[in-house]
Amino acid sequence: GPAPRPIQSPASMSETGGFVPRAAWNRSPPVISRAQPMNGINRLTVHHSAIPNDSLRSQADVAKMLNGIRHEHMNRRGEPFADIGYHYIIDPAGRVWEGRTTALQGAHVAGNNEHNLGVMLLGNFQNQAPTSAALSSLDSFVAVQMRRYNIPVSRVHTHMEIGKSACPGRNLQRYMDQTRSRGMLARA
Repeated sequence: GPAPRPIQSPASMSETGGFVPRAAWNRSPPVISRAQPMNGINRLTVHHSAIPNDSLRSQADVAKMLNGIRHEHMNRRGEPFADIGYHYIIDPAGRVWEGRTTALQGAHVAGNNEHNLGVMLLGNFQNQAPTSAALSSLDSFVAVQMRRYNIPVSRVHTHMEIGKSACPGRNLQRYMDQTRSRGMLARA
């Protein structure tokens, strides 16, 4: 059948610091037979790539990394993914990149992808600190998605909180703990 359509278009990019559509980095469709429909969004999970972001100096560098991640996800042994696992990706410059369509469940938290919007920051935040531009975009983007999908802060998670993982790394986890406890996401 026809490819699923996104549930809603991306947030106003004036609210998120810049948006890069999927077609700017990859025009290949997902493998629909490997995916499940999203059927609505009522929670959000934040991740890191666990790949150092030091080499990301341009949009072309980010596009190359995203295509590499997508290739790895789609060629996994055992259970290859339908597409890149995340719906949105934030680069160190704070740009928000469109990943997997929101019409399909992501592949970012094993057994916990239903109704779950996956947002990933590029970097290894076990060893690095996220850039201020990436954190500013994360706050704004997550706040917009919370309003758009009526997601309470109690349903904004990190990967380690709902799955067996060290993701999003200690530095981004610490930031998320502080941001949520101060209620900053709801005001961003």
